[in-house]
Amino acid sequence: MTDEKPFLRNAWYMAGWDYELDTGLFGRTIMNEPIAFFRDASGKVNAVEDRCCHRGAALTDGKVIETGLQCGYHGLVFNGKGECVEIPGQDSIPPMAKIKYYPVVEKQEAIWIWMGDPAHADESKIIDWPFHKGGSRPLPHRKDVMKLKANYLMMVDNLMDLTHLGYVHAKTIGGNPQEHVNAIMETERTATGCKFTRWMLDSIAPPTYALAAGFKGKIDRSLQFEYFVPGIVLQYTGALDADKGARENQDQPGFHVRLFHAVTPETEN
Repeated sequence: MTDEKPFLRNAWYMAGWDYELDTGLFGRTIMNEPIAFFRDASGKVNAVEDRCCHRGAALTDGKVIETGLQCGYHGLVFNGKGECVEIPGQDSIPPMAKIKYYPVVEKQEAIWIWMGDPAHADESKIIDWPFHKGGSRPLPHRKDVMKLKANYLMMVDNLMDLTHLGYVHAKTIGGNPQEHVNAIMETERTATGCKFTRWMLDSIAPPTYALAAGFKGKIDRSLQFEYFVPGIVLQYTGALDADKGARENQDQPGFHVRLFHAVTPETEN
């Protein structure tokens, strides 16, 4: 092991989706730290370490009650600040009866957590995704969670590298590998990462595009990706018939897909 720290902590990471709290409680490991997420009686989402300070039991084995998150071993209750607020059988609560808590925000169907210094947790820095509920342009969409047996930055690398599409995804979204090689590339460094647009003009519609939009001939295709350090990639993929002037007005009816990728490290691996 080296002295290098494997994680960037002073940043917002997506911890989960709102539907994961339909039962009021779920657990997730982030940066080697087991965390319990719960929705309290007021409807607010909270995040605390998944360990009771009494005997070390996992709080995700407990339940949410009116006053907070109750440990399933001896019934101690913790609020969203990690403070013990009830101990069965006694009125006094020792000041050391507390656990770690994390700043957490629910926004546009996503649950965000700050793993660093709480004093630097600025909610205005959370990514705006207007296409989900609570945004300015909500669209029909699907949500899911996928676990990957790899360092999280390998997934960022995969998402931002589109030269593999023509080979790995040839039968779906890939298409002709040579068209990816010949793509017109526009890149830009941003204050929070980088972004690019790849134009594949007068190209053959890959199978997924043809099936979804009914393309019969050549298309003008664009792929726009933006990376926000450390783990967010926003994607827009679009295509129009080759004679529709996609570069000047890509919002015409055609094939349009937006994807929100949030990559959050459980461990170094």
